[in-house]
Amino acid sequence: MITERVIAIFLLFLCGIIFGLLFSINAIAVQGGVPAIAYAFWQSLGAGVLLLIYSSIRGNRLRFSFEHIRTYIMLGLLGMAFPLSILAYVAPKVPPGPLTLLLVLSPLLTYVFSVILRVESFRWLSVAGIVFGISGVALAVLPDTALPEPGMAAWMLLGVLAPVSFAAVNVLAGKFRPPASAGESLSAGLLLFSAIILVPVMFATDQLFAFDASMEVNLAVVWSIIINAVFWLAFFEIVRIAGPVFFAQFNFIAVICGIAWAYIVFGQVPSVYIWVSAALLFLGLGLVLSGNKKETRINTKY
Repeated sequence: MITERVIAIFLLFLCGIIFGLLFSINAIAVQGGVPAIAYAFWQSLGAGVLLLIYSSIRGNRLRFSFEHIRTYIMLGLLGMAFPLSILAYVAPKVPPGPLTLLLVLSPLLTYVFSVILRVESFRWLSVAGIVFGISGVALAVLPDTALPEPGMAAWMLLGVLAPVSFAAVNVLAGKFRPPASAGESLSAGLLLFSAIILVPVMFATDQLFAFDASMEVNLAVVWSIIINAVFWLAFFEIVRIAGPVFFAQFNFIAVICGIAWAYIVFGQVPSVYIWVSAALLFLGLGLVLSGNKKETRINTKY
């Protein structure tokens, strides 16, 4: 008999594998001519529609109370619209392998914000983890030989805004817990609201896309939609079964898989600096997770 714990572990690895792949898909799509904002819009809209259909089939319709709408907007903006746009924008500027390292910053920054807002208590072990995490990022961007081109470091630092956004939504969702709702309908709501938020930005910046690129690029957009739909559905199920602290381990898997996918898709081999950076980030994340002995109240994406 397959237990819920086994299901959670399977879904955790699934999330890590497909989200790691998303960084390579981002590079294919944006380098192929898809504007960053339009790319984020289609991911949000497509995944939202898929989950809306799935949710309706299961009899879980969207709710539109004030609490639900607030949750949709908050998670949609900080958990999807803004970070996806940032990652799409820097995708053609930085190799997908090193870029996946930024994922590990999210749980580290979540702890920092949680202490500032007094959601979590101060722990020296976690502080040590933060120091290792910062050292890991510094090692990935400061040496001239860490990235293929020295100029990529600035774009890598811009990409840090994505985990900052993820961490912010983590803490905000901890203080304003999402209303009791089925995972698929909650996912559909935040994805669709993310698309709504991006519409005026997309038109204002004239970043439109009508699937008029090559087949490879169009398929990259389609795959990104599917990955986001599966990811969000799996995320809420994992949190329901095992909690958000368990889900934070997804970052280990996603980084390794992101580097592996970059090698498979583009033949990119990370420098020694990137491997050492990954080790420092993993050590930092491990210390933060070890320091968090009790179940965190932060019920969020990362």
